[in-house]
Amino acid sequence: MNTTSKLFAPEERHRMIETAAYYRAEKRGFTDGDPEKDWLEAETEIEASLKGLDDAESRMQERAAYQKMRTEFKKILAGAQDTINADTISQAFERSAKELKALGSFVPASVDRAGKILKQEVAAAVDKIGPRWEAVSEKRHGLFEIWKGKGSQFFNQAHTALHSWVSRHRDPNGREKTEDSNKS
Repeated sequence: MNTTSKLFAPEERHRMIETAAYYRAEKRGFTDGDPEKDWLEAETEIEASLKGLDDAESRMQERAAYQKMRTEFKKILAGAQDTINADTISQAFERSAKELKALGSFVPASVDRAGKILKQEVAAAVDKIGPRWEAVSEKRHGLFEIWKGKGSQFFNQAHTALHSWVSRHRDPNGREKTEDSNKS
């Protein structure tokens, strides 16, 4: 569902095109023109401007969904008790996406795109941290800061879990696996 259909009823869209077509005809003094061509050009112009609004709204929603999903994901990871593994991390992604979709505040496609961005962020952070967990900092990798203070055994387990998740999430060339490749 696009946001322009929510923002503008068909009657409003029709009125906007009609007005734009009128001004096109007026601009040439209502002579030597084709009203149908005026209408089609006006329709193209209005559709382009509405799409621009739709794209801007979509980007804003995607950013908001990303922030909310990141917060939920971090809470879920913080709640991981004694055991963490690649499945725990995958479930945290799934649960945070499901909770966002259940809110009904976000278009599902925005939640899906936000989830993809969050997965890329986590994978990139794991790559940068590498074997040195001392590199975890609130500023650089706040998603994992939540595990500080849980002890070195948990931290080592988290390290293994994250690397295992990344290997499931990426193909051997380092590209994100598609849904189809994850099923095989």
